[in-house]
Amino acid sequence: MGAQRHEAPDAKNAAGGHMKTVIVVIAFNEEANIERCLSALLHQVLEEPFEVLVVDDGSTDRTAEIVRTMAEVHGSLHLIEHGTNQGRGAARRHGQDWARSEFIGFVDADIVVPSNWLTDLFDAIADVDGVSGIALPDGDVAVVARMSGATLRARGGSAEITGNNVLFRRTALETVGFEEKSRLGEDFRLAKRMVRAGLRLRTTGAVIVEHREAKPYRRAFLWMWESGLDASSLLFEFGAIRLPDTAALGWAAVVVVSAWLAVVGAISVFDALAVGLLATSAIDVAMVWTRFLVRPRPARWFAAVILNWPLTAAYLFGRTAGLVKCLLDLGTVFVKKTFGRSEP
Repeated sequence: MGAQRHEAPDAKNAAGGHMKTVIVVIAFNEEANIERCLSALLHQVLEEPFEVLVVDDGSTDRTAEIVRTMAEVHGSLHLIEHGTNQGRGAARRHGQDWARSEFIGFVDADIVVPSNWLTDLFDAIADVDGVSGIALPDGDVAVVARMSGATLRARGGSAEITGNNVLFRRTALETVGFEEKSRLGEDFRLAKRMVRAGLRLRTTGAVIVEHREAKPYRRAFLWMWESGLDASSLLFEFGAIRLPDTAALGWAAVVVVSAWLAVVGAISVFDALAVGLLATSAIDVAMVWTRFLVRPRPARWFAAVILNWPLTAAYLFGRTAGLVKCLLDLGTVFVKKTFGRSEP
């Protein structure tokens, strides 16, 4: 039986050394999706054998049980179980450390890949160190896509690769690997650190995978807030200003200035609120425009705009809170360095 339980991988538990490829699937409470994800991976059109490792990150549902049942039939399927949820970075890093193959892939448990996914990524990785496909719908609007039924627009992310379906050369991950401490944004951080190290990454539009996220709307709202918080820290970590950063900073400036004008009596509180609502709506429409096509179903596109507005607001408020936190942290460090006493 392929299933095996480890609290954390180490050298003696590592496997995949005799295989050219190991695909790591990270999962947390994915009982609704894990079987479809693994079935798609285990039936790839590929002549060479490969292994699939599931890292169950402390799930409290039947995710691990489903994997163990499938492993009784598929000897190439393996399982690592975390006793508690450790975050996406730790799950990916433990999978990376377990594998000893020439190529290491990563797939999220709510992704369903086409049967030629590995073949196409092998073709695309010929002259680079890492390559990913495009997931539809994008993770930021997955719940909106599910609820609205709007027509998806194929687009890559703001980073060089995405972690939800990606293939790396092992040498690239030995040079720059996943950080265990990153609970969110671990793929963005990895991509930026790899580029800084001179590694070559690519997202190919020739590979499209299906994103079947089952997250409820309330959880999506909280996730957008958390993503906003983390995105602001990414701005300070890497100093790279992306389009989302420009939009969030512009929104924060408009809201702060409007609030200040209302405080000093230059405009009414109603006008300040109206400016904030309009600024949020503008970013919401722009976000939906980049992810969904208006035609052939414009009514569903407008439904997506309405559904996405609260999520956009949650992200923007998260970005602003994250920005304030980062500035306070920098101020604290500055004060300690400037006025702190050195130890005797």
